[in-house]
Amino acid sequence: MKKLAYVFAVSLIASCATTGTDDLSGDEQDSTTTYVEIQEFGSTPAEDAWYSINSKLQSEFNQVCGDTFCEGDFSNITALRLYCSVTSKTATIRDCAWAFTASTHEIDTKTAAVIPNAVTYQCHFKPKTTGPKLITLLTNSTDAIHATLPGMGSIYDTLSDCFDHPIGTTPANVSPFTTTYVDAADYYTSAQSQGWTASVKNLHTAFDNVCGDTFCSSDYSDVQALDLGCSVTKSSGNLKTCIWNFGGSYTTIAKNGALAVVSKTWSCPVQVHGTIAQMISVLTSSSSTADAIHRTLPGGPSAYDSIVGCVTR
Repeated sequence: MKKLAYVFAVSLIASCATTGTDDLSGDEQDSTTTYVEIQEFGSTPAEDAWYSINSKLQSEFNQVCGDTFCEGDFSNITALRLYCSVTSKTATIRDCAWAFTASTHEIDTKTAAVIPNAVTYQCHFKPKTTGPKLITLLTNSTDAIHATLPGMGSIYDTLSDCFDHPIGTTPANVSPFTTTYVDAADYYTSAQSQGWTASVKNLHTAFDNVCGDTFCSSDYSDVQALDLGCSVTKSSGNLKTCIWNFGGSYTTIAKNGALAVVSKTWSCPVQVHGTIAQMISVLTSSSSTADAIHRTLPGGPSAYDSIVGCVTR
């Protein structure tokens, strides 16, 4: 009897050790199980619902970022795509990853070089639920980013640590104690500075309008425009160098269901030869802002023509 009890105990311990090595369900222990993206589960993919959830979470993130995460080194953290992988049989969630991007730049006040620092973030979390249930929960929530998810806190709670670890940061090394060149954003004071802000905003709007059929039609389907940095001769207002930053991502699913997010940034030279006043005039003219990216810039092609060989290359 003692020997039988011993065998039973060993078998029980071995069984517990096997099932306790991961938090996956019995469905996920099946060697025939595969993994798909959350919106691809079942015979009727939930693409529209997942697209709406991404838009909803991006909007909620934008509302909270200014007073929280965007008060650090990067003030323009921008949400990219939220991905989740689920089992092919019961849609049990295996992994979720929300990608972000951000950028800043420095002007070398001696050489006029624009030194970009564009980064990405990959924030993983694993709610203990199924894909359809998560979609329903987030769809019905009036504050999805703060909603408590099964087996964890909120999505918001997972972001702080993630933003402490930017991927691809490039610290600038600029020439000190000279002021020959300044940042275009700092060239004007008072109300005149609004012209540069409006110019960059119009370029962003125009980029969003064209991205779906151009830059966002590759693997990187969520490319976002970030900051545009230009160096300006302080004494004359002549533009010297312009760099426009972008970020994007896509994902692959490993055999065990874990998400591998591929994120990338682009720092693209924008050709221009003229004054900052001329560039502002071109980009803020009374015609539709939707075509700002296609307007011919002073002494150069359009911003679109400058970046078309750079983004997603």
